[in-house]
Amino acid sequence: MKIGIVGAMDEELVSIRALAHSLEKIEQGRRVYWSGEIRGHSVFLTRCDPGKVNAALAAQQLIDFFSPEALFNMGSSGALAPELEVGDLVVAADAVQYDFDLTSWGMKAGEILFDVITQKETGQLGFVSRYAFPADKSLAQLTFDSAQAVGLEPIGGRRPVVRQGRVVSGDRFLSDAVKAAELRQTHQALAVDMEAAALAHVCQINKTPFLCVRAISDKADHSANVNFTDFLVAATHNYGKVFDELLKRL
Repeated sequence: MKIGIVGAMDEELVSIRALAHSLEKIEQGRRVYWSGEIRGHSVFLTRCDPGKVNAALAAQQLIDFFSPEALFNMGSSGALAPELEVGDLVVAADAVQYDFDLTSWGMKAGEILFDVITQKETGQLGFVSRYAFPADKSLAQLTFDSAQAVGLEPIGGRRPVVRQGRVVSGDRFLSDAVKAAELRQTHQALAVDMEAAALAHVCQINKTPFLCVRAISDKADHSANVNFTDFLVAATHNYGKVFDELLKRL
């Protein structure tokens, strides 16, 4: 299988790159990709940098250049669900762009214009809207099962748990507990980030199966006291183990 992998930061891809054999650096324009083989699968990794536009650009370029059969996103995320702790893993069921706002048109928060058309009969503009962009169900379930099967390393003295559910994305680093609670209530989401929904959107348009695994980096109430650098090393090691197990099962 040919797999594209996008992470916002190089550090979020280290554990995946460590699994690869015959790793090759490829430069296309201003973007760097890493190509290699993991358990018989061809993988192509790139860093997108934070934000939805950066994520969409990276995903579309990766799809155009390498034609992957699926696109995976690995990275860190903020908790919205109060039961999630630092280091827990979230396997996305779907993703919503929470900062897309056409509520003044009578649409719900996060609902976007997916396709704008002119109606032949009336000449009036019409549109198709989309709220949540799905992850591939079979890949998500296989990833969840893989995460349950491997022994996740403790973080901060606690063994991480794995959850499946919605992720919301926006071009804002969320540091407001009130806003976090609002997002949780509005979208029934487990976690918040800055890229996943844009990546899912691009995959939907390209008919490319999408998978997202996020490790919780901070809690919605910002009470976590785990050092971020220590967290990033431990958490990326954990989803590296999950990814390795997933590729065994594919």
